[in-house]
Amino acid sequence: MDAHRALTDARAALAAAAAELAARGIPPEQLAVTVPPRRALGFIPRPATMRRTGEGFFLGAILVTVDGEAFEPGTILRATRQVLPGHQAASAQERRALRQTALDAGFREGTTVVLDSRALPLDDESAMRAESGPLVLTDDGVRVRWMPTAPDDALRPLGDYVQERLDLSGSRTTGGATSVG
Repeated sequence: MDAHRALTDARAALAAAAAELAARGIPPEQLAVTVPPRRALGFIPRPATMRRTGEGFFLGAILVTVDGEAFEPGTILRATRQVLPGHQAASAQERRALRQTALDAGFREGTTVVLDSRALPLDDESAMRAESGPLVLTDDGVRVRWMPTAPDDALRPLGDYVQERLDLSGSRTTGGATSVG
């Protein structure tokens, strides 16, 4: 199989899937990166924040854009001012602080934010062959590692995986919003 052609076809299939989800009215997730704390003008402390980098749709283990970019999802959170009881585990406090930071960064209340996702190198054949994330280039084409611990013999063909995710997206809803994946 021609690796360049397989990667080009994969990008086109992912872009088409994202476009179909958009056409169905499924709201995209917001992509963002962490901006570390810094000093403005050299002495005014600025807290850590988030910067919006785009939008994407979940296809199971992959986050895709209408441009055909693919990401390994990072931290997933919902921007909300949820008030919880006073005694919480440290991890719950960290999650609450992340949700508040998303609001402070300008994300609307209730928006799903995917923070610090890793772009998958669909333009780099050697990197895709060495990839251990959700998309892998093999001699048989682009395959999906649908579960992080799945062995190489459990990789699924991208076309089959995308079609299954699209089929599921039309039939499963949660809390009034359609869920994909």
